[in-house]
Amino acid sequence: MASITAFPDSNGYTKSFSLEETSDLLKFFEEYGFVVVRNIIESKSQIEETIDEIWNLLRVLNSKIDKNDSSTWDNKYWPIQMGLKDGGFISHASDVATKMCWENRQHPNIVQLFQILLKQDDLWVRYDRYGMMRPTKSIAFKQNDNQESIIFEDRPEWRSKPNWLHWDQNPWKYPDFKGVQGLLALSDTNPNSGGFHCVPGFTHRFKQWSIDNEKEHKCRGGLVNVPENDPIRNEIKQIHVQKGSFIVWDSRLPHGNFPNENDQFRIVQYISFDPAKEDDKRELTNRIDAFHMRTLSSKADEQLAGFPEPQLTELGEKIVGLKSWKTNERVKSSFE
Repeated sequence: MASITAFPDSNGYTKSFSLEETSDLLKFFEEYGFVVVRNIIESKSQIEETIDEIWNLLRVLNSKIDKNDSSTWDNKYWPIQMGLKDGGFISHASDVATKMCWENRQHPNIVQLFQILLKQDDLWVRYDRYGMMRPTKSIAFKQNDNQESIIFEDRPEWRSKPNWLHWDQNPWKYPDFKGVQGLLALSDTNPNSGGFHCVPGFTHRFKQWSIDNEKEHKCRGGLVNVPENDPIRNEIKQIHVQKGSFIVWDSRLPHGNFPNENDQFRIVQYISFDPAKEDDKRELTNRIDAFHMRTLSSKADEQLAGFPEPQLTELGEKIVGLKSWKTNERVKSSFE
């Protein structure tokens, strides 16, 4: 795996754009298949509240986990069976029903970015999840409950899956443009922190790759791993960003996460949108019912009784499907 930053700026982060630089970010996205938008969320308190919510969600998965006690980050407590070890994901129904994940999903800047890239206003948000990678080097551990006695140790077994490169879009089923994906950075990333990597510009070769590899590698599933011996792995570049930035990529771009090799957590929220399909009444109803089922199940879950409920804005109701983009009217569901 190459440990080279893609298009580094003067501070060592990947070249980024402000949301106002619409034509420039669109040109970069169309050429390289990804783009970084800086300061998409400027509020430090919103980022910190989101991080606190993630730690609270982890405590739901295992009450022994304590963000201030590194001994509780061990594999025997960490919910690695839910994808947290290999991919750094937090997979739990509550992550679609809590306050801060919705504050971020319905943030006007994030919605606007996808409107720019998908070239339409009426969008529906996907119910994606949080991601967290544990530190693996020079981690401070308290000794014998003595606050003043600290040792620093490495935990290589906490590393996420190395050399992970894949597509969420099946190249044989969907060889042309299908959609975009994204993540909100809740921590800074650098060559050692773990984070997003990809093969810039591969979107222009995606269709031909599917033709060239049809006999040997064709599969029916959604997620498709890039073969271990494929030379495109030599073109991997790391994308380094500051917290509050947003990375968005074309689903034809081979991508993944590189492992965390330092003493800090790498934390993100995955957020993606698709064109709304309000004319498809069945899909609309199923979508709204799914939202209600998630929030209702979370409200009924005693473990989540202390979580603030999500408060949707008018924009939030539209990206869920609760309110029509076309008429601005409330959409009824089987729960009403």
